[in-house]
Amino acid sequence: MYHLSYTIASSAMGAHAALEEIGAPYVLDYVDLEVPRSPEYLRLNPQGKVPVLIDESDPAAPQVIYQSAAILLHLADKHPEAALAPVPGSAARGLCYQWLFFMAEVLQPAYMLHFYPERFTAQPDQTAGVEANATELIAGAWAMLDDALDRGPYLLGEAFSVCDLYMHTMALWNQPHHRPLSEFPNVARALALVHARPAVQCMLAVHNPDARVKWE
Repeated sequence: MYHLSYTIASSAMGAHAALEEIGAPYVLDYVDLEVPRSPEYLRLNPQGKVPVLIDESDPAAPQVIYQSAAILLHLADKHPEAALAPVPGSAARGLCYQWLFFMAEVLQPAYMLHFYPERFTAQPDQTAGVEANATELIAGAWAMLDDALDRGPYLLGEAFSVCDLYMHTMALWNQPHHRPLSEFPNVARALALVHARPAVQCMLAVHNPDARVKWE
């Protein structure tokens, strides 16, 4: 049994879709980010963010994991039968690490710059500049992913993986004034495949039932 703390349309979407792909029993625990987090929640994740995964495989010692990429890798490794990540130690596994961490360290922070520019400057009149820089960083990151997907259909080539679930989450954050993802043909092709997966559709029914397909 797993518990996944989430909020709507957050980076918890990838972990939620992975749980659906795996088919393991899980419970969703909604977190209202508009109110202060409880002491109990802060003991799970001192940052007070989502997602947080509680793995109750060992009921006597539940494991708590936060950070989206870490959760995705943990789930993939706990359920190798779902084939959501390459075998540890393989060349493909190294590529899996590369793209997961690229999105975690480059693409997701760029979106955070866009959504919360006031966090990255002490000068209120500079937020527009922060947002403009974020827009450029986002476009550059998608261009790199598009190049990587040239050998697709997925980020790891023929094999679908947690990398593609993470990429799909980031795509759902793209805004109308950002560079359209349809301008990245390899990205658009891969996203269409991921979006059509039944597990992803189950996730979207909870997180974003009115989600516009942003790459057509």
